Amino acid sequence: MKSLSTTILASLLFFSTLQAAEISTPGRIVSVTVYPGSAKVLRQARVKLPAGSSNILVTGLPLNMDENTLRVSGQGDSPAVLGSVSLRRDIHAEVVQEQEQQLRQQIEQQQQLRQQIMDHKQQQLQQLDFIRAMGMGGQGDKPSSYLQLPPDQWQQAWRLLQESSSDARKQIREADEQSRQVDKRIKQLQAQLNQIATNQRSTRSALLQVKTAEDTVFELQLTYQVNGARWAPVYDAYLDTESNQLQIRSLAQISQRTGEDWEDVQITLSTLRPKASTSLPPLDSWVIDFYTPPEPIAARASGIKSMRMEARMADAPMAEMGMQREQAALVSTDYAAEYQLPTSISLESGSDKRRFALSSQDYSASIELASVPRKDPRVMLTGKITHASAAPLLAGNLSLYRDGNFVGNTRLSETQSGEEIRLSFGEDDKVKINFHPDPDRKKQSGLLFGKRKVVERNYLVSILNNHQQEKTITLYDTLPVAADEQIKIETRGEKPDATDVDEKKGVVSWTRRLPAGQEVTLRYGYSVAYPEDRKIQGL
Repeated sequence: MKSLSTTILASLLFFSTLQAAEISTPGRIVSVTVYPGSAKVLRQARVKLPAGSSNILVTGLPLNMDENTLRVSGQGDSPAVLGSVSLRRDIHAEVVQEQEQQLRQQIEQQQQLRQQIMDHKQQQLQQLDFIRAMGMGGQGDKPSSYLQLPPDQWQQAWRLLQESSSDARKQIREADEQSRQVDKRIKQLQAQLNQIATNQRSTRSALLQVKTAEDTVFELQLTYQVNGARWAPVYDAYLDTESNQLQIRSLAQISQRTGEDWEDVQITLSTLRPKASTSLPPLDSWVIDFYTPPEPIAARASGIKSMRMEARMADAPMAEMGMQREQAALVSTDYAAEYQLPTSISLESGSDKRRFALSSQDYSASIELASVPRKDPRVMLTGKITHASAAPLLAGNLSLYRDGNFVGNTRLSETQSGEEIRLSFGEDDKVKINFHPDPDRKKQSGLLFGKRKVVERNYLVSILNNHQQEKTITLYDTLPVAADEQIKIETRGEKPDATDVDEKKGVVSWTRRLPAGQEVTLRYGYSVAYPEDRKIQGL
């Protein structure tokens, strides 16, 4: 009886669906919020509904849309009730995007051109073989024709053979170069085709059930998230060493391969929280400890098995957390900002990356010299500023310009308001650094005092300023850190001005004034004492 009731109910629903008026519309994309790796699309449609039940079919939705993010809303001139919403996949075997057709035609043309080039190359190779045969006296039993000439014409005939041979070789080389260029072009076109051709024959449609008491005009809105779109910040930094002014220009680089074209839409860019790297050579904590023999193989295998089990146990909750992070990324928070482009733009699916200006900020920079002489004797010119804008600077590629000249590229880390930014603008080749052991101080290594072993190392750093102005330089290094209280470490020579730089244990720095045209020296070192019956690792 339950089964019969279910069957009757399904039949009634099917019958009511057939009786409802069906209206098909693709709607129009009016705005897009772009995130790194995805986008939120707002699509609108205006339809006329008769009184009663209607089925609105919104067509042309992208295949790779996240169906869980689809949200539908609307209103009409008279009260309307929005019922169920369902998605279906539409197959268009006969439909191919115009861009895809053009790419396939271009690939075919390039392939034909390549064949013509190779045919021409083959002709030149055959001609070269013939010329070589002529120069060797002929082909087979047939003597060369130039040997049948009078001796006074041999030189002229030989010169003609040489010129023909040189011309053939030249054309072969040109054919090889043309072939390489054509192959490169085919590869580029094929890559573009692979990016857009995957889902071009399939789309989705959303079926919406709407009921209204009288004829009305219904304003429909659909929002959904789709993969294949991204934006990334890029920056240009201009440092004026005369005025100590630093300008940072922010740009947005946008691309999309969502399967749907954005035509004359309003674009909003939402920021996230990427990671970063530094410009100077990295320095980590230097820890020394007593030597510990490695574990037996069986014990290590047991530990590996244990870690694998822990990893498997963590798989499920991590997947759930990932869904939460994706949902939260759609919300503007204190750690993110939104940029709305001033004008509407059009961006076809699969098109090249496009850049748009976002903002420009001027800073008063503190300029100093910095070096890590133990790792790299070069002196880098750095500009230090404090980010004052309420909107954060996201992690992104940054091009560096010093006094109007391009000096290199780096990576800008995510920076919140009030945080410090330190940028390296290349090498200052007028400041020279030499780093070597200190010859004026006794160097001890592995000496025994009582029942303790002592290792002492001393260094000398010389800095020559060839500028006509005084400069300030900061030198960085790492001193060892003991992991056991039986290991005693003492700093020798000139004490560092700062310790545990960037909250890294053992990383130290010295700041020194460099008079114009003069040399400044820095002497420092350390000693390590530990029981003579123990071994040290890391030193």
